Amino acid sequence: MILPRGLVFLSTLWIFASWIICIGIRQPVQPSIASYLPGIRLFFASIAVGLCVGWPMLRLSEPPTPAPIRQVIVDFIALMVLLHVVLWPLRLATNWTPSRMGLIDLSLFAWVSVIGAILAVSIASRSAFERVTTMLLILFIALMGPIAYFVCLRMNWATPAIWLDGPILGVLRESLKGGVSPDAPSWIVPLGIFLAGVVSWIVVALLYWINSENVKKPMQNLG
Repeated sequence: MILPRGLVFLSTLWIFASWIICIGIRQPVQPSIASYLPGIRLFFASIAVGLCVGWPMLRLSEPPTPAPIRQVIVDFIALMVLLHVVLWPLRLATNWTPSRMGLIDLSLFAWVSVIGAILAVSIASRSAFERVTTMLLILFIALMGPIAYFVCLRMNWATPAIWLDGPILGVLRESLKGGVSPDAPSWIVPLGIFLAGVVSWIVVALLYWINSENVKKPMQNLG
């Protein structure tokens, strides 16, 4: 499997563009942690958009791949390396604790793993309907937080559960709490999403194994 050079290049461009748009290249008039925090929060949200929307859209717009699971895993590793290279050094520009950064890191990692599992099922398909349906499902996952809050606000319902935040609103929520270390309940939702990602990948592996067995049996019968 060839390393996804194009994906890495486009991801790097996305990071630079997000940095320029959200934080800028000129120093604030009064540089301080407080002056950088709003831009950094938007920067993290933009990274979440790139990981959870941009990457699936890129792969689903390409021709079908003969090795979908391997392709998604290689993409995932490359994207996670870029994420960690960008994410953790930003502690120097914030007052966030390591546990706060770890919570944001885990949240992004978990959501991207879930979306990667969905992507691995579909990028080998030649059906345009399946690809479009998959992209709509991924878009709903990425945007379900704003959608849920909008619906609850219009209907005067109670505030939706935290796990409905999705990756983008989830990052904005966790980064809003600044330098306060997350308490134990704050880890429940990211860990639950991480577990959902693990289960999703187990299901993908089982589906791949069942399909490969079904392909082998007709070939053996022909022999």
